[in-house]
Amino acid sequence: MLLSAPLRSQRLLLIVIAAQLADLVTFVPAIGRVGIGAEQNPIVRDLFMTMGAAGPAAFKVCATVAVVALLYRVGVRYPNLAGRSCMVAVGLGLLGAWSNIAFGLVS
Repeated sequence: MLLSAPLRSQRLLLIVIAAQLADLVTFVPAIGRVGIGAEQNPIVRDLFMTMGAAGPAAFKVCATVAVVALLYRVGVRYPNLAGRSCMVAVGLGLLGAWSNIAFGLVS
């Protein structure tokens, strides 16, 4: 599926994955430093409380796979919306990573 997409779309999807992974990679040390009470997402907080760091990690991976699949479909069906849709996903991932760094690792 990913290989049949135009090269531009592949790059956009890889940037989306990288941004989402940045959020995940900064989450664990931030929570280790400030505690899970700082997490604003109740789903992630509950997963962490019941499963440890593996819960939010699995959730993030599944959500990222779903988002990338949806973005791929948007890119195939509506190519003119692919860039903007990917920018939203990248922005959300980078916002999550930034908040983990700013409020969990630096403060």
